[in-house]
Amino acid sequence: MTRSQFLKTEEMRQVRKQINSCGITCYVLAAVSLIAYLVLYGTLNLLDPIVLIVLGLLVQLLQSRVAAICLMLYAVANLIYMTISLGKPTGWWICVVGVYAIIYTFKFHKAWKEFKDSPEAELYE
Repeated sequence: MTRSQFLKTEEMRQVRKQINSCGITCYVLAAVSLIAYLVLYGTLNLLDPIVLIVLGLLVQLLQSRVAAICLMLYAVANLIYMTISLGKPTGWWICVVGVYAIIYTFKFHKAWKEFKDSPEAELYE
């Protein structure tokens, strides 16, 4: 059984839903960010949306723990920068998504490791 097949099992349903939600939320936040830059500042800033889309794709498609951690680091840096720039906390949704991405990618990889180490895994080879 491959990792992607394991993710599609019934036992991983909740984890799969949460990981997909994190990825989709990253895409929505990227769109909101792009629109906000266009409306508020009249400039086209593609850095924020591209980073969110790439990290969201890595979390959703590869269940990447590294991407989840990078998303959280980016979210904290973005939150600090936007709070200083605007004088109020902005961008905290990315932090929420980052926390969930970390929790559920680590849960998936822990379950995958336990499955690979179990005698049950030999039945699928």
